[in-house]
Amino acid sequence: MKSIDRIKAAISFEKTDRVPVFSHIYGFASRINHIPLKDYLNSGELLAICQLEAWKRFGYDGVTVFADNSLEAEALGAKISYRDNAYPQIDEYCLSNIRDWRYLSIPDPEEDGRMPVIIEACKILKEEVGEETAVVGTVQGPMTLAGQLLGIEKLIYFIVDHPEEFWNLLNFTTRVTVIFGKVLINAGVHVLHIFDPSSSCSVINRAVFSDYILPHLKRAFDEYKNSGASICWLNITGQTEPILDLFPETGADLFNIDYLVPISIAMKKLPHHCINGNIKPFNFISGEEKVIQGEARDLLKETRSRGGFILSPGCEIPLESKVSNIEAMLKAVKN
Repeated sequence: MKSIDRIKAAISFEKTDRVPVFSHIYGFASRINHIPLKDYLNSGELLAICQLEAWKRFGYDGVTVFADNSLEAEALGAKISYRDNAYPQIDEYCLSNIRDWRYLSIPDPEEDGRMPVIIEACKILKEEVGEETAVVGTVQGPMTLAGQLLGIEKLIYFIVDHPEEFWNLLNFTTRVTVIFGKVLINAGVHVLHIFDPSSSCSVINRAVFSDYILPHLKRAFDEYKNSGASICWLNITGQTEPILDLFPETGADLFNIDYLVPISIAMKKLPHHCINGNIKPFNFISGEEKVIQGEARDLLKETRSRGGFILSPGCEIPLESKVSNIEAMLKAVKN
């Protein structure tokens, strides 16, 4: 099977020749290609080349276009800085007060910040892989972007003290998420991936997710589907067990499960939806090949009778990971 067909079949709970694998390889692709991370994050061509080379080297089922968590915030005016061999950090937030979102303009993905880098990478990758494998385009979710504009600690206080303004800020960040995502769909991505780790119960509770975050995620995925997205993927890392049963209401087709949630719980709470996960990311640094293969085999065994499963780490492959451990994850499936 082609990778893209393997993924579509898994999402539909149809038979596949093998379990699909998503790598969650982002900046690590620059490391194995000996490209400085800053250069990778600022060049659509370099990002695409590194992703292609990593895909060819390991043989997983998708190439992912993602830079870093500060990309959209930078396009909105946040000041960032780079440190050696690390993702950029925000030095100056766009907002000092939650009400000040009114003075921000929706960024133009074709012009502002590094958004054009992502668009260029999507177009290059789609041209290179065609319909052979999945091109995954990533956007920040509404809650995570709100935290990147204001600072997550300050944002949490405002949720309690100014809930109406919190809702208004989410309306704004959702518009950014939707507009950027639609441009990536037009650039040819097969999978539109919302990454929203700040929506986990490691940060907020079920009530906040249900009342505030869920309606905005649903709006975003509705707009993507109406714009022709064939696969929508929700990725909320961290502790999500208390909210898993709400995920189907978002309208997404695929849900990431982090290592904090046992895969058995995810299967129970999402019996009719495809899930991916959930090898512990830190083990790709500290563990040995047999550890990764053991985790992978356990997951494959536990999900075998169910189907609707894509093997992956619970979150991003760390920059310091061992190549042999990534190879071990793929071997567990292919052998």
